[in-house]
Amino acid sequence: MPTNNYRTKDLAESATLLTLGQKIIDVERIDRICWFVFADSKKCQKIANQFWYDQCLVDAKTYYDSIVRLKNRIFSS
Repeated sequence: MPTNNYRTKDLAESATLLTLGQKIIDVERIDRICWFVFADSKKCQKIANQFWYDQCLVDAKTYYDSIVRLKNRIFSS
C-alpha cells in the first residue's frame, strides 16, 4: 500500500523539516536507529533536496528548538 509519508533517520534534516513547518507524525525505532516520519512526502522531499544541496535557510533559534524537540521524542520513549 503506497504511503504519503516521508521517512529519514537524519537528525539535522528532520530538524530542518520541523523548522519549515512540516508535521512529524511518528518516530519509528528499528533496532538502534530512529526513523522520523513526516506527513506530506512531496513537500518534505522538496525541503530535503534544498537541505542536502545547501539551498535552505532557517532561523537558527527555531532550528535549535526543533533539534531539542526531536531529541526529547527520542529519549522520552
